[in-house]
Amino acid sequence: MSGLLANGRRVLIPGIEVIGPGDAVWSKLDPRDYRLRPRGTWVRQVIIHTTKGLWPQYVKPGVGPNGRDRSTAEYWSGNPESGGAHIVVDSDGSIVCLCDLAKVEAYHATTSNAWSIGIEMYQESDGGIYEAVLQSTVALVRALCSGHGAVHDDGSMWEGFKIPFQIPQRRYNGRPIERMREHGGPDMVGVFGHRDNSWKFPWQLTPEQRIRYPNGYASRGAGDPGEEIYSRLRVAGAEEFDFDARQDLTTWKTRQVKLNTRGAKLDVDGVAGPATMSAIARLGLDGGRAVDVL
Repeated sequence: MSGLLANGRRVLIPGIEVIGPGDAVWSKLDPRDYRLRPRGTWVRQVIIHTTKGLWPQYVKPGVGPNGRDRSTAEYWSGNPESGGAHIVVDSDGSIVCLCDLAKVEAYHATTSNAWSIGIEMYQESDGGIYEAVLQSTVALVRALCSGHGAVHDDGSMWEGFKIPFQIPQRRYNGRPIERMREHGGPDMVGVFGHRDNSWKFPWQLTPEQRIRYPNGYASRGAGDPGEEIYSRLRVAGAEEFDFDARQDLTTWKTRQVKLNTRGAKLDVDGVAGPATMSAIARLGLDGGRAVDVL
């Protein structure tokens, strides 16, 4: 049976075809494109990319041709430069998972690699992204964050990575989120775009850009991953925060205090980690907003 792979167990997402690691000769990362995460690493970020990063974008209706996941995986494998993501969403809405999401650190987001999962949405050469890609990506992100209907191959429920379903509030202004740029945002949890994360790889910078960005980063561009996926995540219920203003930390500190009055015994640090998310689940609440009205 196919599916995502997380901590050695297969995970199925209802309604979405998922090719797992090793299900096909090509459905695995090249050893040059990853390393194992340190044991006990807390996965706290989902980072969304587009394969081409083109802007402007538009939504192509319906379902596109398949096979783009394979061409992307084979491109990474054949590229002498290191780089690759955990998951590719094909133009027909199917998904390939190229490695164990919990155990493998793919080289997709520079400073955030150690604790993030990378998703590549396939983008056509004219900038279009098929409707099927966007729909599957939203379902995938929700599953990765909290399980959201996903099950292990034995039928037991999957809890996901206990990541709060939250996204950046800002519109892209040509710069990454500063909290994330330098050290990968170890106190930042949620769903982000590659453009929010960090710099271009050195070989992608022009000499002029190296002068302009002496600290090593340049704009990845609005199209990595674009505005449409954020809009759809918002409609699906994602909470929004100004991460550079540390609005997330302030809000979650208040929530942690409330949870502690209900017996949670959490560190009040504003970082919504697995303990905080487990405390919410034990109270039968659906996400952070439900804590606000306790």
